Amino acid sequence: MEGYLIIASTGGAHSPIAPWVRSAIADRSDLTIVLDEIGLMIVTTAGLPVGWLQGGRGLILGSIFPAAKSVPVNVATEAAGPLSGQIEPHAFMRSYWGNYIAILRDGPTALEIMRAPFGQLPCLHASHGDMLLVASDLALLDAAGWRSAGFNWDAIAHRLAYQNMPSPTTCLVGVSEVQGGVCLGINDGWITIAQAWTPWDHAGRRHWVGNREQGMAMLRQAVTTAIRAPIATADRMLLMLSGGLDSSVLAAALASQGGAYSCFNLSSHGGVGDERRYARAVARHLGAPVIEAEWDVDLVDITRSHAAGRPNPVARSFMQGTNALLADAICGAGADLLIDGGGGDNIFCALQSAAPVTDAFVRGRSLRATWSTAQSIAALAQVGAPTVLAHAARRAFRRSPAYRWHPDTQYLAPALPGECAIMPGHPWLLAPKGAETGTAAHIALIVAAQAWAEASDLPGLVRRASPLASQPVVEACLRIPSWWWFGDGRNRVIARDAYADRLPADIVQRRSKGSPDGYIAALYAANRTTIRAMLLDGRLRGAGLLDAPQLERALDESALVRGTDYHRIMRLADVEAWIASRT
Repeated sequence: MEGYLIIASTGGAHSPIAPWVRSAIADRSDLTIVLDEIGLMIVTTAGLPVGWLQGGRGLILGSIFPAAKSVPVNVATEAAGPLSGQIEPHAFMRSYWGNYIAILRDGPTALEIMRAPFGQLPCLHASHGDMLLVASDLALLDAAGWRSAGFNWDAIAHRLAYQNMPSPTTCLVGVSEVQGGVCLGINDGWITIAQAWTPWDHAGRRHWVGNREQGMAMLRQAVTTAIRAPIATADRMLLMLSGGLDSSVLAAALASQGGAYSCFNLSSHGGVGDERRYARAVARHLGAPVIEAEWDVDLVDITRSHAAGRPNPVARSFMQGTNALLADAICGAGADLLIDGGGGDNIFCALQSAAPVTDAFVRGRSLRATWSTAQSIAALAQVGAPTVLAHAARRAFRRSPAYRWHPDTQYLAPALPGECAIMPGHPWLLAPKGAETGTAAHIALIVAAQAWAEASDLPGLVRRASPLASQPVVEACLRIPSWWWFGDGRNRVIARDAYADRLPADIVQRRSKGSPDGYIAALYAANRTTIRAMLLDGRLRGAGLLDAPQLERALDESALVRGTDYHRIMRLADVEAWIASRT
């Protein structure tokens, strides 16, 4: 896995880095020292691109592209734009996108470290003595002498309550994360955190396109840009093709670019877990081979966590089966790039909320559009259109358009440790005055997509790309009014219409959606006894985070599982397995 480590002295100007740290790094044959000064050292692992800015004013780790383009920037020869003259983080992130960490110098003691919005190159930071350590993973922090002081139980409680909300506070004491779009500043020992990119800079009526045709063309161009960039350096691609709209859009975009690629479809027996006929229809339409495999519960060890080396319990146990089968497919296809449609639903505004109806009435000023949007959302949510209209009317009179992200406290103890344990805190959820409620709800979905893009639990066997959860596509989708995404009882309408001429009609018009729910339910049934022991005798209960009586009743062998409660219980087991992996 490509990685990096930045060691910066915080002891004042020209304060040296501890000699033992330099010696420990120099002895590592797997690390390359790319910069070694008195108070700053930067090392990388093999394969990570490094580009130097003009005049030694900084460097770029990873891949970087100009806005709306897919040709990489040669930072050493870039003669115009934010890379010449004074570099300002906000302007930089508006002008470039990619999977990068930018390290900018501003005088002898000032440093700015920026993480690309939706960038897949992680950015952890921790203090160790008078050094600030910034690294892509815990192992590289360890190489510089850092050790965690244990679990942050408040952060674990927050992750359980807000599973899909990224947070700079990790579940290990002493290490934090720089999220995409954030700038970490160091100046004479002072450390600052600033938001350099926010979706609100691209959203709302000031940025909306003039008509649906413009929106469709803009979306197609953004998807093309996002997919061209990673495939330019790949010999053969493997696309995870479920047969749903999002992965099918990527299949159509990939086919239009040429190059060798195969599709990979996973299924389980019966119901919503078997989408093979849809995936086959897409592959046949585009002339691509498709590799098929079936999930198997025997491929999963419920007590093991794939996130053992990460600061947060991001791994889902059912993905062990996915990753094992995916590894075989990657090998069989000879692929050196894996492409997935992660985050697509969120980016394409697959809401089940009345908020777009509010926008259609308040901003669109069209009774016809308001009623049409209400009917579509009612069909998706399986409620009556008058109910949706009533909710939309109440939203119109709220003081704040901000989306209210409700915690999932099922099976959590009534009194959690720490007052802030289940308080949301993502900066993108803070809607500016006068913002649209539908846009605020769309951005809340994008927050969840950020979690996928920046902390996916897909394997790192080969280079991976999630083109839909990328800055160009997000910025394009935010320029489309929220109610335009709905029509005829369907969501993601702009994406459907944009690719209607490139995909089978059954895919474009499809209303059903596949899911691994059957596989997860089978895993739960096969491991119920083990899960019971893990949770009722585990660290989560010991820390006072679980409602033990409620869990005991749910995990009783004779108890029936209600609805999708097994999803929540499996999530608790995944976190317990991660905790066990760290002890």
